[in-house]
Amino acid sequence: MAIDPMLNKFMDEHRNDIESLLVRLIAANTVNPPGDEYLAAQIMRDVLEPLGVACMTVEKLPGRTNMVARIGSGRPKTLIACHFDVVPAGDGWQSDPFAAVVRDGRVYGRGASDNKGQLAAMLVLAGFLKQHERELIGEVILAGAADEERGSNLGLEWMADERMFDADFAIIPDIDHGMREITVAEKGAFFLKITSYGRQAHGSTPELGVNAAWHMIELLNGIRESLDTLFSHEQDPLLSPPTFNLGVIKGGTAPNIVPAECEAQVDFRFLPSQRAEDIERAIMNIAARMEREHQGAKFGFERLMMVDPIRVDTELELVQRLRRKAGEVLGRLPDFSGMSGSTVAKPLVRTGIPAVGFAPGDDNQAHTANESIAVDDLVKFAKVIGNFLMKEKS
Repeated sequence: MAIDPMLNKFMDEHRNDIESLLVRLIAANTVNPPGDEYLAAQIMRDVLEPLGVACMTVEKLPGRTNMVARIGSGRPKTLIACHFDVVPAGDGWQSDPFAAVVRDGRVYGRGASDNKGQLAAMLVLAGFLKQHERELIGEVILAGAADEERGSNLGLEWMADERMFDADFAIIPDIDHGMREITVAEKGAFFLKITSYGRQAHGSTPELGVNAAWHMIELLNGIRESLDTLFSHEQDPLLSPPTFNLGVIKGGTAPNIVPAECEAQVDFRFLPSQRAEDIERAIMNIAARMEREHQGAKFGFERLMMVDPIRVDTELELVQRLRRKAGEVLGRLPDFSGMSGSTVAKPLVRTGIPAVGFAPGDDNQAHTANESIAVDDLVKFAKVIGNFLMKEKS
């Protein structure tokens, strides 16, 4: 039998436990900043330790707590990485964002969908997995991480760089496509600060100065006109074309002063077939040409962020197993997809761990007012992950 009937029965019977645990997690205010992830980590410990599940706490800074729990043994080792922190509540809530409301089968509160609902489902599932430890396909590593909403420098990225995980595969339940997709590819991201340097003068005699703003405009237009060359690439079936965004531009102090400095910050999203270094080199070549052609023009560059794109092989056995088990539980096979943004899958892939995104929840819920998630979806998600982790029944 493909689907484990005992597991499915357990999750149906513990539906209310997922709901009540999610309400409890939402009440633990882990808005980042300041984070205070220790509040949610203590709940994770309170749930798992009575089950006999060993929990390890790791912190880069006090109170910015990460927790790692392990069930089972052997290979493969599967990491399921949730995160404790949430974004600020913002405006527009119809109820207290940290006193969850349950209505029509949905839990409303900050973090319900991103990412405490998934964590609650995994913590309840852990009760079944611990009871059936010998029937697992290998070891399960359940992580609750800090700082995901602010770059993961205190959380999963730090832990991955420190090689704290010895996993063979990772599932990141933080990309809400209602379990319709398994995300296996992410674009790279390259943020660049460009500074144009000029010479200040009176606005009535601009010829006596060097206008840094005009030269910046010339450079940005040159970049935009060269996008086809910058982004020469093979079309990717899972990812949209590469993009260039001007996110920040500032310079000058008054309309009657020639600006001596102008700054722009730009965002390039690129494909696995491209390299950020090539894009950067091409931009500097454009700037060098501008400096030759425009008297007094001078530019400086600073990398703000550079992360490589990732792509996980869809033919990997564990990727196919996840897709198959999702199909068996949900009645339809999820599609493989890619995304333009970044998740904590990137640092894991960078350290040799194939990591994919798969999660319940509605695409438009994360970071919104009145954020919510359907408890039934969390139950189904736990069934998918549980069946993925359990050996096949004969």
